[in-house]
Amino acid sequence: MEKISLFIIVACWFLPISLSAQNEWEEVDNEIESVEIEIVKNREIKLPTASRNFEKIPPAKVNSKRRDVEYTYNNIDFDLPDLNVRMRPLRIKDERLSKLYGNYVKAGFGNFVTPYLEGFFNSKRSKEYSYGAHLNFLRSGRGPVDGSNSGSGKFDLDLFGKYFTPVVTFSGDLGFDQRKYNFYGYDEGQEIDEDTLKQHFNNFYMKFSMQNSREKSDFNYFGGVRIDYLKDKKEASESDAQLTVKLEYTLSDQSFVKLDGYIANITRQDSRIDKQSRNLSRIKPTFGFEYEGFKISAGFNTVFENDSIDDENMHFYPVARASYPFSDNVELYAGIGGDIEKNTLRTLSEENPYLNDNVAIFHTNKTFEFYGGLNGKLSKKLGTMVGFSASNYQNMYFFVNSPEDRSKFDIIYDRGNTAVFNLFGQLSFNTNEIFRIMMKADYWGYSTDEVDEAWHKPSYRFTTLSSYNLYGKFLFTLEAFAMGGIKGYDSVNDETVELNPFFDLNFKTDYLISDQVSAFVQFNNIFSKEYELFYRYPSRGLQFMLGVTYSF
Repeated sequence: MEKISLFIIVACWFLPISLSAQNEWEEVDNEIESVEIEIVKNREIKLPTASRNFEKIPPAKVNSKRRDVEYTYNNIDFDLPDLNVRMRPLRIKDERLSKLYGNYVKAGFGNFVTPYLEGFFNSKRSKEYSYGAHLNFLRSGRGPVDGSNSGSGKFDLDLFGKYFTPVVTFSGDLGFDQRKYNFYGYDEGQEIDEDTLKQHFNNFYMKFSMQNSREKSDFNYFGGVRIDYLKDKKEASESDAQLTVKLEYTLSDQSFVKLDGYIANITRQDSRIDKQSRNLSRIKPTFGFEYEGFKISAGFNTVFENDSIDDENMHFYPVARASYPFSDNVELYAGIGGDIEKNTLRTLSEENPYLNDNVAIFHTNKTFEFYGGLNGKLSKKLGTMVGFSASNYQNMYFFVNSPEDRSKFDIIYDRGNTAVFNLFGQLSFNTNEIFRIMMKADYWGYSTDEVDEAWHKPSYRFTTLSSYNLYGKFLFTLEAFAMGGIKGYDSVNDETVELNPFFDLNFKTDYLISDQVSAFVQFNNIFSKEYELFYRYPSRGLQFMLGVTYSF
């Protein structure tokens, strides 16, 4: 800093000299003289010598005399409330149950003026009881012959319930079902009274049963009562009271005894038949055991019935069955037996609703049966079953058109021996409920005695049912049905009529709109073949229906 100040002073000092010299230089032809300036500065700063003290400061003296410390304690008295400790154990959170839709309503409408309504109403989850109701209504106002003259319909209403106890389970049903038909098998162009075509069957029923609740028990039992009361439009009525008892006692891990009992009282009345009472009872004790892999059961079946078609009322049949497992998935079985097969107006009208008035109804005597087969599970998804039966019957019934009115059927019986041979097979495939298919085939051979042919009994039948679930949104269902070998009797021309074999294909699609709402479309008899199951009664052609389902 000092050098800079000195420089400024010197510069100011010589500034006038420089200016005058410039004037002189200008006068002397601009010649500059050589000048040399030298500045010398010598300065030294000296400080006095400081003195240093290296001696340590001695520590201060402390009085080390110990003093006594006095403490004073004051007693504080107060009461605390009782401490009520509530321990709350840690619990695993219960898994939330999925919402259960126990009720649904299904409604649709199809061609042939066919309204459809069905509903299931059930109680929710309970360990003590369950109850519900089922409603089903389906009616076709038109049919294949003369429009409304060949209409049909049905109505079902069923109330049911169960009550569970640790020892016994009680079940009960109360219901009503109605079937409506028209006799449309008349000759073409025949003048008819529409009121005479109508027929309906109204059936009221009640069921009650009790059985043990324990699955693993040495003693198992079942007892049930059923009462049916049927009445049709043609002044026919029938009541059927039944009692069923089944007992089983396990003697050991390899042996057991069973006792099956059944009693039925059937009372019937028609326009030209006085009140009739028919009884049927059976008792069937059996003993079963295992021996070196074989499962064997043997016993007898004793049946009493009071039908007047023959003189024998007491029937005795030996019964036996044996099975042997070739592996965990394949079982071979064979057996013999016999029984009285009960026939009532209700069972026969369910098979053929176009019965004539005052038809004769008797039980069928299966005098002997020999059967066998194989049950197999080829894999977790594939199962199969094949078998046969060879039986002999007495009083086998057949349906023939009445000579007085060919639109109605009489029942005739083969009072001799009717031999029946049946060969069947079944195959099922299931892939985690996504794709399922079941196929079954049956073949029957008949040899009659006092009847010319096995009227209206098929020689073969093939059925298949498959379903496919696509992404949990679409459910496709396909059903195929084939039957042939049926023969009818033309009483007017006294000739046998062979009904054409047929193939029926049905298809249905359900679309799940949400968890509660779905829509469906259904097609029946896609090839629109008006085939006949009974002579002079063609079926409807192509049938389709649209509808929705709501669950809640």
